[in-house]
Formats: sequence, structure tokens, C-alpha cells
Amino acid sequence: MNKLDKSKEAAPLYLQIGTVLKDKILKREYEYGEKIPSESELEKQYGVSRITARQAIQELEKEGMVERARGKGTIVVYKKRIEEYLTKIRSFTEEMEERDIQPGTKYAHISIVKASKSLAQLFQTNVDSPVYCLERVRTGDGTPIVFFQSYFAISRDLPLDDQIYYGSLYNILEEKGCKPERIIEKFDCIMPDEETCSHLDIQANQPILRRIRTSFDEKDQVVEYTIGLYRADQYSYHVEIEK
Repeated sequence: MNKLDKSKEAAPLYLQIGTVLKDKILKREYEYGEKIPSESELEKQYGVSRITARQAIQELEKEGMVERARGKGTIVVYKKRIEEYLTKIRSFTEEMEERDIQPGTKYAHISIVKASKSLAQLFQTNVDSPVYCLERVRTGDGTPIVFFQSYFAISRDLPLDDQIYYGSLYNILEEKGCKPERIIEKFDCIMPDEETCSHLDIQANQPILRRIRTSFDEKDQVVEYTIGLYRADQYSYHVEIEK
């Protein structure tokens, strides 16, 4: 039986149990998707009432650490978000590697499409002129994180081989002599469509973070226009501003 502090000055028993469970989740003793002990198991482990065990689990639910799944018990749903600091231009691969997360690509497809009015203005071409469209689903430690939709001027002469784009896109652009030197980014929150839900393994009622990046080369010509649709439960952004 695990011991709790039952002195008058101690925190309520359910909070003590909740703290122990939370610590184990943060230390990944209970991994994402795994079950934590049930109310009856906690009751036996700590020598407390069923009500106390239930309160401990309810506290974890309030914090978004666990979720009750019918027929499965109480499942860990917490995942530490990847925190990106907007201080310099980084590729997705660099972002992941800096955090000791294994970057990967679940899906990649490049095609040539007709430019919309906004893309035509951006790339200084005519409406319906050809532009490259690259769609990719990037992962971190095997988990889908972002669905990228990137557009490039046809003059960039990109290879039409999907397999090439399973690695770092910025390495490919650098080899083509069009490495981004300046970027403009916009952020907002939207609801995902069916395609995005499928790519990111999320539900239709789960909001996503939309990041729109326009990057420019040393001649200030547009290199890429990318719409990144991020799982909001996996990603967050920080901006540091000094006077």
C-alpha cells in the first residue's frame, strides 16, 4: 500500500494521489494512450475510499491529463506540446531535431496546378498559369503534427518525384539556390476540413492552428507560400519582444 500524508497540515488525500499520478504521466511512466489505475485499484493502493479515488481522477480530467473511455478505463491523453520560439528561420526538420524529436513524413505529393488570383499576384504571373503545389504531412516521433500545403513558382524547376520530399524541404530549396532569407508569418485558429482530419488523425470538432508563411530569397523574390495546419494539442508558439 502506498503511503499518504494524513496529518492535519497535509493536502487533501485526493490531491496527493492526483499529484502522484500526474508526476508519473509527466515522467512518461504512463504513456499517451495507456490506462492509469482504476478507482478500485487506487482505493486498494492508497487505502482510501472510492470517492477519494474518484476525486483524484476527476482532478486529472480537469487538467486535461486523462480521459475516461467507455469500456477502456481512464486513458492518458496528455502530450507535451512542442513549443516553437519565433526568433529565426527554421525548417520543420530543424525544429524537431533541436528538441530531440525524430522528424518524419507520413505523406508527400507534388503536382503542378493552376494559379489562383492570389497566387498569381504573389508569384507575379497570370491567373491559371502553372505553379507547383506540394502537400506533406510531417510527424514528430511518429505522431502527425502538421499538414503543409506549399506553393512555388514554376521557374524554381522542382523535381516531380514525391519521394524526394520526404526529407527536409529547405535542403532541396538550398540546392536549387533559393534558400529563404526573410519570412512573413500569420497565425489564426480554424476548424479542420475532412482532408485535414484524415491527415492529422483528429476529430472534426478539434480546432487547429493555421500558420501562413511567405518566404523570400536574397533578391526579395517569393520562394514559397505555405499554409501549415498544426494540431493545436501538439504545437504552440512563443514570441519574445524587447523594447
